[in-house]
Amino acid sequence: MVEMTGLERALTYLNGEKPDKMPIWLESVYLAWQYSGTPSLREYLYDPKAIALGHIRVAEKFRVDITGVNTDQWVMYEILGAEVEILDHVVQAKIPPWRYRPDRNVYDRFFEKAEKIEKNLNEFDPRKCRRAKALFDAWKIVAEKIGKKVLLRQGILGPAATLALTIGMTEVMRDVMIFPDLMGTLTRMVRGPLMEWTVDVAYKMVEAVNFTNFCMGFSGYDKSLLNPELREWLAQLDLEYLKKVRERIGKDVPITTHVCSWDPDLDFIYERFGKPKLVNELQFYAPGSTYPLEKAVENFGDKIPLCAGIDHLGPLFTGTPEDVEAMVKNSIEIGKKCISFALGPGCGLSPNTPEENLLKISEVRDKYGRFK
Repeated sequence: MVEMTGLERALTYLNGEKPDKMPIWLESVYLAWQYSGTPSLREYLYDPKAIALGHIRVAEKFRVDITGVNTDQWVMYEILGAEVEILDHVVQAKIPPWRYRPDRNVYDRFFEKAEKIEKNLNEFDPRKCRRAKALFDAWKIVAEKIGKKVLLRQGILGPAATLALTIGMTEVMRDVMIFPDLMGTLTRMVRGPLMEWTVDVAYKMVEAVNFTNFCMGFSGYDKSLLNPELREWLAQLDLEYLKKVRERIGKDVPITTHVCSWDPDLDFIYERFGKPKLVNELQFYAPGSTYPLEKAVENFGDKIPLCAGIDHLGPLFTGTPEDVEAMVKNSIEIGKKCISFALGPGCGLSPNTPEENLLKISEVRDKYGRFK
């Protein structure tokens, strides 16, 4: 039979059918920077041509079928007030020293901003910030160059996680326990203006890559992180959010998950988001997590496509090509029991991941990972 393109292969997989061979999902902020040839990370993050070039080179060199084109998780939230530090080799949140002290007024001030968002959504378009504009421009370049060959997925977190990343994830979780009335304020913000904002940005992001795939981060659904009450609160918000996203971007656009949690609550995620068929895939961190691939295949493999099987912090980064071959071959054998299966890591790849190890993935997939 004629070999599928990566895009055809990925869309067949996300439709719950078996393509000619298992798709490969890989992406990395810092690996793309490394392959862009841009010496400075700061220069790279503001240069759409460099961002695009780095991701195109990674996608083509390692023969991926699915990839995102991204920089860091805060870039969309800078318009809301999120601050970052761009260091020599990493982008990280910049938490002002005064945030180490609980302060209820932080949320009152953010609520005032949220009311402005509700009145004028366009004022808070992420593209008004230079880094986000560079990323949107990079998406257009990549879509034109490889968008017909590779599935491009872009995503954003739900409204509650948007608030937490903007203000500070650990600080919000701390303050909820200290200020008893804070949950009511947070609920009004995330169910109102931040809900509309995240839906609007989700639409803009998918539109920028020709409506290929929207991916939502589910990493907060970690059994070690959320108590049942907070988990249910978050799930209700995210269910509402994903329904709105589906209505806005269209039912034919696949919605996928990203669960890079070490202790993923996959049973809950499938029950709440997979059964209503709001998501087309479960992607999660295995091997290496508390949820083995064998267990996931047993529980969900006949119900929803799964993406997993590459330990990007173990054999892929620290092992030999022989170690990678053994890992990928084993994952392929387990994954063949699914209605459909894709090879993917738990999260973005680390810079300086050995090139010979990355090349080995597609080599082993081509040899053992054929469905037909």
